[in-house]
Amino acid sequence: MQKLKYWVFDLDNTLYPSHADLFSQVDYKMGVFIEKMFDISYVDAKKRQKYFFQKHGTTLRGLMTEHGIEPQEYLNFVHDIDFSVLEPDEELNKAISSLPGKKFIYTNASTSYAKVVLSNIGLSGQFDGYFDIHDAEFLPKPDKRSYHKMIEKFAIDPKTSVMIEDIAGNLNPAAELGMTTVWVPTNTHWSQTDHNEDNVHHVAPSLSTWLKNFTSVAE
Repeated sequence: MQKLKYWVFDLDNTLYPSHADLFSQVDYKMGVFIEKMFDISYVDAKKRQKYFFQKHGTTLRGLMTEHGIEPQEYLNFVHDIDFSVLEPDEELNKAISSLPGKKFIYTNASTSYAKVVLSNIGLSGQFDGYFDIHDAEFLPKPDKRSYHKMIEKFAIDPKTSVMIEDIAGNLNPAAELGMTTVWVPTNTHWSQTDHNEDNVHHVAPSLSTWLKNFTSVAE
């Protein structure tokens, strides 16, 4: 393995524990958005949301593709949540700050949302760049086109890069492009989605412990 120079981190349920459950708040707001947009019951809105997600990969992409919505209004609405459930993990933050090379955030959310999350977990200023859903032209992970755009934006060499994710399936394109992959499994039902052992090079139940051990061996 060549010396690793670039660290690409997912955000949600990767840099903070899944039990903080920000997604349940976002998921509820997605249902409310659809409920109001179509003037239907919340129950029917959640059914429609599930359809959009299954067909298009994200609810937003479904709404954009089939109904031409303006994405920023949607993102502002669903990301207006309570972030006070988050708190810093000092061990993880120390491990991240000690990493050699450049560090990036790669998220299906927006950069503004990512910055609020990072502020609440004590990681503001730790990353060299952000690749968000706007940069991806609303092609969410694990769409391989998004990964190519991310690599181009950050000007990184996949063979000297690490990608860290809580959803196993999102590591498949990264591994196929030559990146070293790290899976942070959680107790959420989607963490195992499209798990392919060949594309998961490392498993890190505790990301802070894994980062400390990995960097100490690499030195």
